[in-house]
Amino acid sequence: MKYKSYKAFVAMFLMAFVTSTWVLAAPVRKKLAVKAGSIITISGADIKNGTILIEDGIIKAVGKKVEIPWDAFVIEAKDRIIMPGFVLAHTSSGLDRANENIPEVPFLSTFDSIDPVSSYFEDSLRDGVVAMLVLPGNSTLLGGTGTVVKPHGITVEAMLIKRYTGLKISLRPTGNTSRMGHMQRFRRYMSDLKDYLEEYEQRKADAKEEKKPFDEEIDIRKQPMVDLLNKKLTAFIYCDRASDVPKAIEIHETHKFNTVLVLSPYCYQAAPLIAQKKLPVILSPELIIWETNEETNEEEMKVIPMIFHKAGVKFAFQTDTSQYGRRYLWYQAATAVRHGMKRTEALKSITLYPAQFIGVDDRLGSIQAGKEATLIFLTSDPLDAQAWVDKVMVAGEIVYEKEKDQRLKKLLEKPKEIQEPKDTD
Repeated sequence: MKYKSYKAFVAMFLMAFVTSTWVLAAPVRKKLAVKAGSIITISGADIKNGTILIEDGIIKAVGKKVEIPWDAFVIEAKDRIIMPGFVLAHTSSGLDRANENIPEVPFLSTFDSIDPVSSYFEDSLRDGVVAMLVLPGNSTLLGGTGTVVKPHGITVEAMLIKRYTGLKISLRPTGNTSRMGHMQRFRRYMSDLKDYLEEYEQRKADAKEEKKPFDEEIDIRKQPMVDLLNKKLTAFIYCDRASDVPKAIEIHETHKFNTVLVLSPYCYQAAPLIAQKKLPVILSPELIIWETNEETNEEEMKVIPMIFHKAGVKFAFQTDTSQYGRRYLWYQAATAVRHGMKRTEALKSITLYPAQFIGVDDRLGSIQAGKEATLIFLTSDPLDAQAWVDKVMVAGEIVYEKEKDQRLKKLLEKPKEIQEPKDTD
């Protein structure tokens, strides 16, 4: 009897093993349906009591009357507001070093300098940021190429969205260099590059005429600048002063670069010129500055996003971890709305527009069929200071949950009362 029971047990075990192996080997089609109290699509009107249907991490449908397949896992979020995750179009945080001492290093990549365990990425995910372009800082003339990552993953490879994106050019001179010398250095570099490419093309033409093989490759140190000329990369040009903007436009028009301007707050004076040239802009986290009116000698408040908004310039916000409000993209957008900017435009400036600037708008920045299900679940309106990011979903996978955030719990827990020592006398 015992022997028969043993045989039956073995048979059941083998059957379970074979069945489980077959299940694991079969293609997995993950279907999700998120029922939300409100959906901020960005691409269209907001949807009350809507549903987002997701398959294999891609949004299949969104609306009030979405048919949910019988085999879909349903996430009930009727008390949550769901919107696309925030996108940061420019940051130099999360690097072991933002700038090099050598002024021309276009061949370097931030991919090799990103620190995945930096608390910056953990905080960014907690704040609802789902993608960011990490570029070199503003103290190198040609600072190298950027990397688009999500702030989730234990390695840079796991974080990676796009490895080769954007090239940083800074018009702020460093050391003892004047602005005149800084620009001349850039012009000389581009002149030398032009000579190099002409000689390269001549050698290539000579080889073709002589019917000889030509396997010479472009110098790896120059390749990113060549890609910039061929519009395979976008130039992110930092301007420290309003007077730098015409120089940036000169670079843009002379070399026909795809260009995004990264501006200090004092570049607001060049807003009409930027609007005329129809260049996209990334604003400084310092959105409000005060200046003395030379005629009245009175202090005047300059609201930078409103100046650019009224001029008709498309822009994105960025963050700064040194101050509370500047750390949050929602705070930047809320500040602009408080001073008169349209809410829809402010929300686009932290989602769709930055996604466009860094070339990931085909995947991120809005909730619509065909895009990634990379979403944030909010406890209330995104521009409300009391709103929390409850969950973050990246390509259909929940990668952050507030209730499981141990560091946040420790930060928010009430301090224990200090008990007075008992008097033993």
